[in-house]
Amino acid sequence: MSLKMSGLLDIEKYLLLELVYYHLPAFYQEQISRQTPLALDLYIDLIPQCKNAMVPQLIDSSKRMVSFSKKRQRHFQRVFATSDNLADLRVTGYINDNFGACGNTGSWDKTSLVALALEDSSGNGAVVFSGCENRQISGIVLDWGGCLLASVGIDTRHHRKAIDFYDHSMRDITGERNLFGHSKGGNLATYVFINRLTEKTNAYCVNAQPYCWPAMNEIQKEALKSERYEYIVHQNDPTRNTGYVSYISRIAPLNRYSGRGLIDIHNFGGVSFDSYGNLEGTRVIRETRNALQARIFNDYSMEKRWSHNECVARFRQQAIEIKSLPRLFSMALDELLLVVQAETAVIWLKDEDEGGEFIYPLIIKRKSGDDFYQLKLRKGEGLVTRAVFDGMPLLQRKPDQAEVRTSRQMTGISITSLIAVPLGIDEKEVFGALELTNKIRGVFSLEDFALVNEITLIMLELFRQSGESLAIFKDFSLLQLKKHGQRLFSVERFSYTEVYYKNQDEQQMFYEKIIGKRLAAGERLIFNRQSFTAEMRDPLKRLYDQEYFDFFANFDSRKVKVKTYLKQFLKNLDYYRMDLSELVRLFGMEDILKTSVRDLEDKKYVLMFYGLTRIKNPKILIVKQPMLIEPAVFNVLCEHLKKVSRKKMMTVVVLKLEKV
Repeated sequence: MSLKMSGLLDIEKYLLLELVYYHLPAFYQEQISRQTPLALDLYIDLIPQCKNAMVPQLIDSSKRMVSFSKKRQRHFQRVFATSDNLADLRVTGYINDNFGACGNTGSWDKTSLVALALEDSSGNGAVVFSGCENRQISGIVLDWGGCLLASVGIDTRHHRKAIDFYDHSMRDITGERNLFGHSKGGNLATYVFINRLTEKTNAYCVNAQPYCWPAMNEIQKEALKSERYEYIVHQNDPTRNTGYVSYISRIAPLNRYSGRGLIDIHNFGGVSFDSYGNLEGTRVIRETRNALQARIFNDYSMEKRWSHNECVARFRQQAIEIKSLPRLFSMALDELLLVVQAETAVIWLKDEDEGGEFIYPLIIKRKSGDDFYQLKLRKGEGLVTRAVFDGMPLLQRKPDQAEVRTSRQMTGISITSLIAVPLGIDEKEVFGALELTNKIRGVFSLEDFALVNEITLIMLELFRQSGESLAIFKDFSLLQLKKHGQRLFSVERFSYTEVYYKNQDEQQMFYEKIIGKRLAAGERLIFNRQSFTAEMRDPLKRLYDQEYFDFFANFDSRKVKVKTYLKQFLKNLDYYRMDLSELVRLFGMEDILKTSVRDLEDKKYVLMFYGLTRIKNPKILIVKQPMLIEPAVFNVLCEHLKKVSRKKMMTVVVLKLEKV
């Protein structure tokens, strides 16, 4: 249990970043000190009594915001309950210079600074700075005015008070010192970090407003590019463009089921965490924006290259403190993406089923890895399988075209060059592979190959020392339904599954659970490694619209013509454009266009919906046995869907009624 930055998971860091936006009631503000600390779980319990700093005061008191705060509280409680790092954290300092009922000052021209100080039982400490305040006009003016001044290198009262609060809070801290900040809070954390470089201080900033690059000296600039400072940017967030940034650590892709508004992107709900607590899909890049800006700002970091020995020493120093196996694997991929400039990196693990041995991806680093999970590759299916099943490192600088076609067919990646290194206790016990594909510029060199091999050996050495088992990572489910951690139901990708129910009420209840419509307390729907709970209504709706198709959901009793129905269906597929005549010709529907949906024969009705299913191409097809379709026709459909799933074209769940 530790506040050390190397031990905290991304999801735990995000909890601390968001928690500071909930203003404690005045009574607790006045009581908190190192002598009278507040336990972190008690802070979370107080969320319903806190004011939300992200929204104006009138909105904060609305029913919608009360409901939102309760949802976030439940999220914090889930993270806290499963965390090995947060259990003994306590709040030992609190400052809230907001004007009005949610602050502790009656003067509108105060700094509007909000921050928390934290300590753990091992002597490690942290300070978390809040971003811009939106509750009062005075706070908005002070904060955004401070952002403007900071962008040109002028220190404000915010900065001076932030560093005073840090110094006071870190007094007598003997362990690691950490800084956290989001948005304007990230600007404050950056300022404190670069002015306290001689201390054992690390910083973690998300969508932070950049500090003025020309105002910093060379030592400070280099520190921002070091491993002590991490700068996370959400994809498409505009904040990074408010100043010159050459020290972005990772770009986090947006959750495909989240909103796309500025607030969704900039705040905390727009990204996903994997089942191990790491940000999903992020890539370490340590980028300089472009060569022109580098010249303007006299910053040539993009031209700097570490030697082989420097890279190895750097990785060993970072990895030796990591205790979590997934975190170790993830960090190794991040490091290799950075130093060999690969487009994609994957950790593959080996397993066996009734079809024989196969490999599957555990951790994926690429721009879009959603469709990669649940993938099973067997011997001969893709270049990486050679490294696993033959047990030999592989460098392919000009892959054979037949191998390229096979890899493209199985993984969707067009390979120009590849490095694949087997993972194992020794050559006889290979349990997986580390794969890098496609160097960003050119092809992989022998030097790249040697570096990947050496870093992989260090990673395996640390894995052996950890004593962890790989058994807990063997999960190939596309969809899972869990309650209090226990699995109630699951299906694998491209499988065909039949579930039997006594009556339609039971069938309907289960159907609504697996689409996320009727999740009970403690139940979670996990789809493609993303987790959903009942309160996540908007993401669940987007999940259903994008990934599911209910074969018989739209059995329309009105006299709607098939032609009208098909037109409306195609119109709703914004991501897929197809002409009605093409759809009709493709599935032989010419003779039913003028017939009402209600009057279709069973075979024609099934044919129409099968055509719509193939056009939408959902990740999962739900088929509820209807009362109005002949059993013989329904059974023919099920047999056909079995064949479709065997061809890896679709994942099918059939909800059948038991025979009386």
